[in-house]
Amino acid sequence: MKHRLILGFILLNFQLLLMIGEGYCQKLKDTLMIEGITVSEKRLKPYQGLKTSNIDSLVLQKQIGASLSDLLSAHTSVFIKTYGQGGLATASFRGTSASHTPVLWNDVVINSPMLSQMDFSSLPVFFMDDIKLMFGGSSLINNSGGLGGSIKIENKSSRDKLNISYMQQIGSFSTYGSYLDIGFRVRKISSRSRLMFLTAANDFSFKNIASGSEIPIEIRKDAAYKQYGWLQEFYFLPKPGDEIGLKFWFQKNDRDIPQPIVVLPIDKNEQQKNSLFRGSANWKHYKGKGKLECSLAYIHDFLNYTNKIAFINSDNRTNTIAANLKYRYKVSEKTSIQTGITNDYFLINSTNYQGIKTRNQLSAFAGATSEITNRLALNAVVRKEITDKDFQPFLPSLGIEYQLLKNKALLLKAHISKNYHLPSLNDLFWTPGGNPELKPEDGFSAEAGAAYELKKKKHFSINTELTYFYTHITDWILWQPDPVFRYWTPLNLKEVISQGIEWYTTVACQLKNVIFRFNATYAYTSARNLKPINQNDETISKQLIYIPMHSYNAGLRAEWKHYFVAFSNHFSGKRFTNTSNTRNMPAYQLADFSLGMVFPVKEHSFSAQLNVNNLFDVDYQAIAWQPMPGRNMEIKLTYNFARK
Repeated sequence: MKHRLILGFILLNFQLLLMIGEGYCQKLKDTLMIEGITVSEKRLKPYQGLKTSNIDSLVLQKQIGASLSDLLSAHTSVFIKTYGQGGLATASFRGTSASHTPVLWNDVVINSPMLSQMDFSSLPVFFMDDIKLMFGGSSLINNSGGLGGSIKIENKSSRDKLNISYMQQIGSFSTYGSYLDIGFRVRKISSRSRLMFLTAANDFSFKNIASGSEIPIEIRKDAAYKQYGWLQEFYFLPKPGDEIGLKFWFQKNDRDIPQPIVVLPIDKNEQQKNSLFRGSANWKHYKGKGKLECSLAYIHDFLNYTNKIAFINSDNRTNTIAANLKYRYKVSEKTSIQTGITNDYFLINSTNYQGIKTRNQLSAFAGATSEITNRLALNAVVRKEITDKDFQPFLPSLGIEYQLLKNKALLLKAHISKNYHLPSLNDLFWTPGGNPELKPEDGFSAEAGAAYELKKKKHFSINTELTYFYTHITDWILWQPDPVFRYWTPLNLKEVISQGIEWYTTVACQLKNVIFRFNATYAYTSARNLKPINQNDETISKQLIYIPMHSYNAGLRAEWKHYFVAFSNHFSGKRFTNTSNTRNMPAYQLADFSLGMVFPVKEHSFSAQLNVNNLFDVDYQAIAWQPMPGRNMEIKLTYNFARK
């Protein structure tokens, strides 16, 4: 399959490039693109009163060879629970679980319907042009189920007449990555093709603290992984106001799953192979004050998990068909309304289900955004869903935003909403243990905060926001051993309150020819269970496992002419590993360092970058008994050609 992907990619782009004539010989003036490291939080008109966050496009360029889990961990307050480089990585917004974080690719939810989760280590930043984080109830604009928040990934057409970019990544532990991006425009047609290949032996050394009084240095075994994929996009502009897009995403992920260091390793005991196809077709129509969007998508995901000792060979095939229709109308300069309907159909064939299982979810929403006065703005949304002919409750959302100062530099925000999350198909039908009688998890959330922005020409700017959030979730689903049959089964057992504070700030200033950029995020999260699970329950008012109460990221970057140097720091507080909070993983703090240079030559540019990760060689574990690598390095060499 790998060779077929590469061959198909080369043949397709060879044929497409032949279409480019000599008429596209316009020269590009010399320019210098300066990379950034900040997360940009923008006040977008459709989201008054809601907390959203856009990852800056220059950050995406800097992290182009990374996974989405690495990017979110380094640049946002979202907590990433990771088993190490190339291993499973899930996201938690505001103390909620991994299944409470929907991920949308061009408005299509790509979470596994079997688990309701997304493995963020399998999402390459290279395949993303825009990433938006929707915190709390703001996710209701797009879909239900995001009790903590959701993440939107979008692709955009190429603006250049011709663009060719190639990056080679070489890192410690036999890590190699190759990334090729070709895009062009010919009159009303544009195309963009991205091909990636990443492989790593991941054979780092670590201190085996589980071996007893003596702590030997050992080599991590059976942690290798491999990813390769192809993202193909076509865009067509038949007439002014219309755009038709086609997107095809092929990817294959193979990984060895290493044993916890407390378990005697068995060579290649656990392995996971995953291949997927995501395809979508969409039409955007602009007329007058209205905007109509229609899309149809199909997703096929195949996953095979094997475990030699347990005699497991699990095949899982999921098929998703998603149809989406949205309409937005600008009533006046200060008011707009929007409505939409979505239908998602899932069909799963798994060796762990008794027969083929399906789910159909029909969802409709309506909303309005209005600036009541020059200082006061409101945003209201209501959503209603039907799942397999069962009507779900109404989900309302209301956001308010007030400009405290006339110059709009200081904003006060507040937002309340209701939400719910359906049990995953594994929760309902897994054999043995699935529970068809599970109820949806019900959530209420509220938040309030203030945002401040100051700009002084091009020499200084500051952007900061402080938010308090509160989330109450009932009927939280928990898997636990059945007292009679001894296998694990899910039940609606927990009632959870998660509350805390999120803060971020970005500062940029220019002193003569040097540009300094500073960014920082901090999150305090208290996520506690309020409902006893059984008579001897010791989890009441205890912090949920693997949710740190304190975490922060900070980064400082200096740029001068064609050169840059950057230093970043990441802190994660202690995480409890059992529900009674008697055991925990200690806090850890990591530092990264990078330097690089960019050389533009007319239409060409060459860049080189050196990254040193875990600069101070900290010995730590993110997950119990899963060691993480010490100090390691990587080199990135990039060539880019662009013709405007």
